[in-house]
Amino acid sequence: MTDQHPTVPTWTPQPPPPRRSGIAPALVAGLIAVLLLFGGVGLFAARQTAATAQGASSPEAAADGLVTALGSQDFNRAARYLDAEEAMLVATYRDRATALLQGRLTGPTGQPLSGLQLTARDVRFQRVAGLGDADVGVVELAGGTVGGRDARGAKVELPAAELNRRLSEESKGAVKALRLVAVRGGDDRWRVSLLASLAEQARLAAGAAEPDWSQLAGAAQPAAPGAASPEAAVRDLAAAAGRGEQAALEQLSPAERRVVAAYQPLLAHQRGSSTRGVRVEGLQTRTEQVADGVARVYATAGRLVGSMPGKSHDLARAAAGNQTPYVVTIRQDGTWYPSLVFTATDWMLHRAERERP
Repeated sequence: MTDQHPTVPTWTPQPPPPRRSGIAPALVAGLIAVLLLFGGVGLFAARQTAATAQGASSPEAAADGLVTALGSQDFNRAARYLDAEEAMLVATYRDRATALLQGRLTGPTGQPLSGLQLTARDVRFQRVAGLGDADVGVVELAGGTVGGRDARGAKVELPAAELNRRLSEESKGAVKALRLVAVRGGDDRWRVSLLASLAEQARLAAGAAEPDWSQLAGAAQPAAPGAASPEAAVRDLAAAAGRGEQAALEQLSPAERRVVAAYQPLLAHQRGSSTRGVRVEGLQTRTEQVADGVARVYATAGRLVGSMPGKSHDLARAAAGNQTPYVVTIRQDGTWYPSLVFTATDWMLHRAERERP
């Protein structure tokens, strides 16, 4: 079929002109942002049924497989290279995301996502960090061609070296290449963690210290027990929030908690000296099932105290104003946990649905 869309020619080596069109870097940056943000792959994979995650034999192979599958629009195969919780995310939200992709959903960069496509040819990642031959591998894009087409049909393709050069230029040298983080599971198969990949890109951009890779592998700490119900999980989260941000983060789902534990240098860099807790008094909740093993817990009454000195927030008033705060919980190994990724994705989709024309 003849391509009738306007295109931007494939990049060829030449000295950069004093001023260049912003189309190429803007498009590629938008695609990378969607790929790495919470639930980003869920939006790409929404048109397909998520398969049981099968992983790969190495971190390089997991990254190669994920990006190549996305580039060939084989979303069913792409889901196989995600960790279990993120594959569950895809399965949970695919129908809602599909409906929005058919409309006018905009992404985190303000670009329309309808018709957005990632392209990748002959991609190759190489290992640059992690736990040596152990259970965590950090890989960087080292070869091939990556690009995409936006919702208007504009197309660009960049060799890996040029894409990495532009990422370095735009981050003032902080991010020298596109990175993904892969973790080896108990079945000896490697899967990409998008949350860890996002944290790694943020760490580089912030200039924070290297994470504790052993925490990300889960070898340094036993999994904390979850709660017996979604409501109990949220009450435990509210109680922990009174003890400070770190205590609240330790209530998250197992995969998310491993990322939090590993990336303490990044959290400390962003948090600064603030460790103030937030106390929830008189909490009342209402639970709504989202999918099997996924539930949304609304805070219908109570007071939020401590977010600002001398002030509190009435949760019942927020609920009456159609702004009921909620947390999405997930069931793992028979118990329930609050999920940062599920909550952020659910909120993003809800907002897009509400604002859709």
